[in-house]
Amino acid sequence: MDSTLTKGTNFSFLNSTSINNNVDSLINFYFGENTSEQIKDEYQKKELYFKALNNLQESQIPYGQDIKISFDSEELCELLIKHEVITREDTVNNMHVFPQEEREEVIYKIEKGLELIKILHPNLYSLIKRHFGTIYLAKRKGFGGGTVSSLLGLLWLNPPKKWSVIDYAEALYHEFIHNTLFLDDMVNSIFPNPADCYLPEALTTSTILKKKRPIDRSFHAANVSIGIMHLYYMLGDKKKSRMYKEELSKTMSELNERKQFFGERGIEILNEMNKFIKLYDFENITESLNN
Repeated sequence: MDSTLTKGTNFSFLNSTSINNNVDSLINFYFGENTSEQIKDEYQKKELYFKALNNLQESQIPYGQDIKISFDSEELCELLIKHEVITREDTVNNMHVFPQEEREEVIYKIEKGLELIKILHPNLYSLIKRHFGTIYLAKRKGFGGGTVSSLLGLLWLNPPKKWSVIDYAEALYHEFIHNTLFLDDMVNSIFPNPADCYLPEALTTSTILKKKRPIDRSFHAANVSIGIMHLYYMLGDKKKSRMYKEELSKTMSELNERKQFFGERGIEILNEMNKFIKLYDFENITESLNN
């Protein structure tokens, strides 16, 4: 693993060097070997990353120096329907469209959520800013948003009115972890046989939803729960920094019984997860996001 850390928990998907190496790998795969080594400007690297993503994913995700916020993009709406993130039925009579009177507050809270992350961990903020091109806002009853492996760099949000700035920060960190895991899986093959994740014997209890799900989704949820607890650790909320402890322990027990579904990178991350639940060493996560 790419890091100077050796003793404490060190997740590849929450390690700045490892994440950036995965970006470089994707750029070099698409544009040619050693392309990334010639790029010194951070925005230029983001530009190449999104050009590669958009071509490989057959998408047109807008991007810029800062994360773009979009409410009215028909192209992004169709893209999310195509990738089964939202349904055609959700868009009947423009039910998915945020009213104008709600938009200003949503934008304000997204920006404040990002600012909060920047205060807590400047490099995490920079990583999030680099790895998302657009946040697309669309309503769908019963869902708060999400990301998918086939649309890296695009974050769909449907924030309830009751969400605080901390809730927005949590959602941003949550979906960032999904994205870095998707990228790590793409480059390093966490799950070598994705179809096998849906076999009955691969179903595993989700830390967050507390029900059986395909192993890749439960694996993601377990790692997202670690990230959420890390956020509350950085906020100084001791109680919430252990909010998924019991559920995570149950998920880990089941994941450890299903190692045959993991590739080498998956086993590596699983080992770090096992280390984490013994130590709850959040400070190592904080450090690895800088390394």
